[in-house]
Amino acid sequence: MVTTWTRTDIVPSSAVVWRGRSLFDGAPIVAIVTGLRGDNANAKTGKALAQLWILRADVSPLDAIRLGADASICGMCRHRGDGTGAGRTCYVAVKNAPRSVYAAYRRGAYVSMHPRDVATHLASRNMGIRIGAYGDGAALPLAVIDALTHGIFHTGYTHNWQTRDDLKPYLMASVDTPEEYAIAAARGWRTFRVRTESQALASREIACPASDESGNRTTCDSCRLCDGARTDDRRKSVAIIVHGIGVKTFIRLQTVA
Repeated sequence: MVTTWTRTDIVPSSAVVWRGRSLFDGAPIVAIVTGLRGDNANAKTGKALAQLWILRADVSPLDAIRLGADASICGMCRHRGDGTGAGRTCYVAVKNAPRSVYAAYRRGAYVSMHPRDVATHLASRNMGIRIGAYGDGAALPLAVIDALTHGIFHTGYTHNWQTRDDLKPYLMASVDTPEEYAIAAARGWRTFRVRTESQALASREIACPASDESGNRTTCDSCRLCDGARTDDRRKSVAIIVHGIGVKTFIRLQTVA
């Protein structure tokens, strides 16, 4: 049972901000924001970014991967693997935070907050939000993304950029090859590209300033480059050397391609 937050209540550390049908396949999903009090512990993103988790509402994240039900929250992302968990290259360790967030949701640990109320609260604390700590923002209606980012800074990425041009002002197009980068850029997206060490940066790309290869000289909540494309945006796109639990598989896929 999820109770509804009211303006007289103390703001919780986490909250459900939307429940409904995935725009990918119509399955039931839930969007949960954590870190509303600045209590995230992420060395790369920083503490001033709340985290949005997009999960199946009826299947645990680990079972969703095994059953192929993660398509509801990941869409066409190639990093899902083959739909059974094999060949997975996603950097997210689903057995950790996503599983814990889902378990808390099923226990009824979260209140429900309107996305605009979340944005208002974050603005009061000079905080922003990361769209998609797990799950792709393209699974959600545009109105939810717009409300969550209203008046605050944000980061966000989508592998489903070919079908959601309406998300250009909010999210970066996640691309995995130089060819995908060129296509997305030509369509007006700013991009975030995962690359191998042997792949050079494009002329309109910079290395992620919060990455190991850049010396971790900043954090995402300070950098704020990955917030989509503004009108007449002249900022460069961002690239990062592949990292996380799927490194070996990702490199092998690049070699095959």
